[in-house]
Amino acid sequence: MPYCTFFSRRDAEAFIPADANCHLISISDGPEDQARIDEDRWLSVSFHYFVDAGFDEEILEISGDTFEQQYRDYFLIEKAETLRRRIEAIALRGENIVVNCQAGRSRSAAVARYISTRHGYQLDKATPDANLCVYRMLTKDKALMAAYAAIVRPIQLPRKPGLFAQLKALFCS
Repeated sequence: MPYCTFFSRRDAEAFIPADANCHLISISDGPEDQARIDEDRWLSVSFHYFVDAGFDEEILEISGDTFEQQYRDYFLIEKAETLRRRIEAIALRGENIVVNCQAGRSRSAAVARYISTRHGYQLDKATPDANLCVYRMLTKDKALMAAYAAIVRPIQLPRKPGLFAQLKALFCS
């Protein structure tokens, strides 16, 4: 059974995987803050950027249609989809995964918990401080997704009249 573990940025920078079948998912606030990883030690490394904070249904409702602008550095749907696809690609091959974030307690714990529950990976430690918003976004929590969908509506562009409508307007005016 593949394993998943999580730890801090400092530990990730120094870590040498025991086997060659290990991927690193590295999380930081932004590119300027990312861990300095020796990528030759890993089967693959992917960097993901979002702050260690969260939101819930109440915050979504209060923020309304300005939510995505106000919270653009948070773990929003697009970032969750990207990370979910990355995890899925590794899990399909049954290869080991290490996740790191700055302190190794919140974001990385939430991602590791998701990998364990969704993909059946062996998790080597408890995740009591896991960022609940990150976990809920990865699992596509129904209540959170419904609240998100209610405030994030696609912009409706005015429809351009079809050819028949244009001809009718031309001859009937």
